[in-house]
This record gives sequence, C-alpha cells and structure tokens, in this order.
Amino acid sequence: MAQTANEPKDSGHSHHEGHGHSHSHFSVSRGTKLLIMISMTFAFFVVEMVVGYASLSMSLIADSFHMLSDVMALAIGFVCLKIAERNTSKNTFGWVRAEVLGALVNGVFLLALCFSIFVESVTRLFEPHPIRDPKLVLIVGFVGLGINLIGLLMFHGHAHSHGPDPSSVRSELENNLRKGGDGIEGQNLIEQDKAIAELQQDFEAAEDTLITGPQKIKQESSGDAGHLNMRGVFLHVASDAIGSVIVIITAIIQIYAPDTYGWNKTRDYIDPCLSMSLVVLMIFTTSPLVRETALILLQTTPKFVKIEEIKNKLLKIQGIVAVHEFHVWRLVGERIIATVHIRFVSLKDYLGAAEEIRALFHDNSIHSATIQPEFAGMLESGAGDAECAFACMPGNCDIPDVSCCKKKVVNDAKESSRTSP
Repeated sequence: MAQTANEPKDSGHSHHEGHGHSHSHFSVSRGTKLLIMISMTFAFFVVEMVVGYASLSMSLIADSFHMLSDVMALAIGFVCLKIAERNTSKNTFGWVRAEVLGALVNGVFLLALCFSIFVESVTRLFEPHPIRDPKLVLIVGFVGLGINLIGLLMFHGHAHSHGPDPSSVRSELENNLRKGGDGIEGQNLIEQDKAIAELQQDFEAAEDTLITGPQKIKQESSGDAGHLNMRGVFLHVASDAIGSVIVIITAIIQIYAPDTYGWNKTRDYIDPCLSMSLVVLMIFTTSPLVRETALILLQTTPKFVKIEEIKNKLLKIQGIVAVHEFHVWRLVGERIIATVHIRFVSLKDYLGAAEEIRALFHDNSIHSATIQPEFAGMLESGAGDAECAFACMPGNCDIPDVSCCKKKVVNDAKESSRTSP
C-alpha cells in the first residue's frame, strides 16, 4: 500500500561509492597488517608446538594452540574484511555485517580454546610434569611476546576506534510529498497514492556535527562493524601476549627457583595454575565481544535507544495522534535503523512535522528511518491507536506475529460475519 520515497538512482550510486572511497585507505592498511600477522603467527605456531611437546611445557603447548587460533582469527578477519568491501545489488545493505559475523566467530573460537586449555590444565594438576628444557622455553616465550607486541601495536588503534570522523558524516532528508501537496489537500486521502508515501531518512554514518545530543550516546554505543572485527583480532593477539608472559614466568621459575623439596613440588603446579588464570582472563575479555556481536545479529534494540521515550516525544509533536509498529534495530556499530507507522490528523500536519520528526530521530542516534504515514480520515471512528490503516490483503498474510496483518485479518473477518446472511 505504501509507496517509498526513493532517492534518485545516481544519488544512491554516489552514496555507496563515496562511502567505499572514504574507507579505502583504512581497508588496505588493515588488510596488509592482517597478512603480515598471519605469516608471523603461523610460523611461530609451528615453533611453539614443536618446542612445547619436546619440553613438556603445558603453558607453551597451550600458547601454541592459542597461536593457531590466532591464525584462524586473523584469516577470518581478513576474509570478512574483503567480503565487506564488495559491492552487490543482491543485498540491499551490501555485506556490511560480514565483519560482525567474523568478530562473533573469533569470539566463539576464543571461548572454545578456553575450554580446551582449562581441561588440559586440570589434567596437569593431577599429573604434574616438570619442564625438560626451561631455557629453550624461555627463549621461545620471549620471541612469542615480541611477535604479539608487534601485533598489539598494529591493531591497537582499530580496537579502540568508535566510528568515523564527524567531518565525513553527511545527513540527507527526502520528502517527495511536498511536490503537489496542495493538489492533494481536500481530496479523498485513501485514493491518493502520493499521500501514502513513506518518509525516508538516510543518514550515512553515526553522527551529525550539528546535533549535540549524540555525544553522550556515542560513548555508550559500540564502534562500526570493521572495528568490531578488528577488536576480535586484537583480543586474540592480546590474550596470546599474556600467554607468552605466562610461558616466560613459568620458565624463569623453573630455572631460578631454589633446588629444595618445597620449590620442586610447587613449580610443577605453577605451569597449569597460570594457564588456568589465562583462561579466566580470556573469558572475561571475550564474553562482551561475543554478546555484543550476537545482539547485533539478533537485531535487538540498542540499550541507549529509549523506545518509549521517543514514542512519547513523537506524540507531543503537533498533528500526530498515534504511533505504532515502532521497530528499532542495529545494522552495524552505530548505524541504527528504525521503522514506524505514524498517524497524522491531515496531510498538511504530516508535511509540517517531517523536519521535527527527523531531528528527533537524529538526536537519538537513529540515522536511517522509514516512516509510514497514516491519516485519521482513513480509519473508522473509534479505531484504536494501535490499529493500522494499511495492512496486507486478506489471504496474503501468513505471518501471525505481524500485528498489522493480524488485526487487519481479524477486522475483515468481523466485517464479513456482519455482512453475511
């Protein structure tokens, strides 16, 4: 029923093209860093695994498998980075969520690794083994720490960035209904397709420098999809650096601890105990990433978006009599999407309230909103505030959870029962 106010094709093309160019430098830089780290990490994984099994060092073996998970994490991050850069006409939002998916997979890999290290560490507590060549383990630990420090320096900026530079952010508002509005006024609104057009806002990026409200919101919200992906990679490298520190501590204790009965018994347990402490730290740092990416993919409403508060403010705008079917979800990072049905007194009120509605959504960090306008004259007297003026036709609605469809079908059934003999 509703007709979307689409932007011109050329404009839409330039929008996506400009977006791609604005990030091309960072994409190439991140891709190069990932390839460098993949090469170094895989080579060192082989070294750690061989030395770890040869010296019976639990912490070194655990760190070697952690290195292997790093290789997988870096590879996933690289693949998702390249997929996200692709342009496609099949997916209307492109592949922007590929990096969110990559971040989730990396987080799950880390948690699975935590479980395997924990089980092996518990086994070593009951069957402790002394390290055979602690000096070799110490050397390998220092080399691993050096590689991981290089990785931390590479990915530190990406892991803590929160979205694009406000100077590169644009905001657009389109309202094609303003054309010919005077000709529509006074006619039957139900028969006028132009009066049913959706108000489309497409704000590319997370913030507009003209709005002061999102400053607080920005601090509470997460970075964009690419930085979630790189954050997953960063967590892998950071936890592996801590693993290298544990390897070094274990080797130093084995080398320099006094040769007494008490120390000889204690140092055999230090290796698995420190490995278990690494597991606790990894779980603590990885769980928030897994939770955040999962919530994005589940299209939940961001915590900082107060649905009821926005709805109440909409109802205070002159000319608005009802708000229903209000849905807010996150595409990636700070790009929040909203759809809502708003009932106006008249078309004139709709046109007059458009700018105020736009500003309200923008103040609440919602930068891409689609509004279906409805008008009081379209409904029978006594209709509820949550009742839709438009719904799918009877027999075409097979989704019972869509309230507009359900209510429309129920109303049609009631009407049919009243008219039947």
